[in-house]
Amino acid sequence: MKIMRNSLVIWYCFIAVILSACSGVKFSEWRFPYMYPVQQGNYVTEQQLSQLKVGMTKDQVSFVVGHPVTQFMFNSQQWQYMFQQFRNDKLRNSYIVNINFESDIMKSVESAGQVFIK
Repeated sequence: MKIMRNSLVIWYCFIAVILSACSGVKFSEWRFPYMYPVQQGNYVTEQQLSQLKVGMTKDQVSFVVGHPVTQFMFNSQQWQYMFQQFRNDKLRNSYIVNINFESDIMKSVESAGQVFIK
């Protein structure tokens, strides 16, 4: 009787494992504990970039898009706005916007990656 009970328990565990494989849960996207989506850097939209005009001062640029999180340490005339969005330790979105100045007057704007459209 005891052997039959043990074999039934093993059999039920085996069936439970097999049925859980049919559940459709993607364990590659499931994390425990829950990992909050992380956004790092400056959130710059296409609308903000369209307001930037060549010839603006640094104060005017910082009013439109805010102060950069980092400044290029070898060139104080270049501001970098970087943004990265992670979900479950995977990079989902990333972009960099470089604003170049000459004598504290904006000279050019360069971007790499998809900037958010609002």
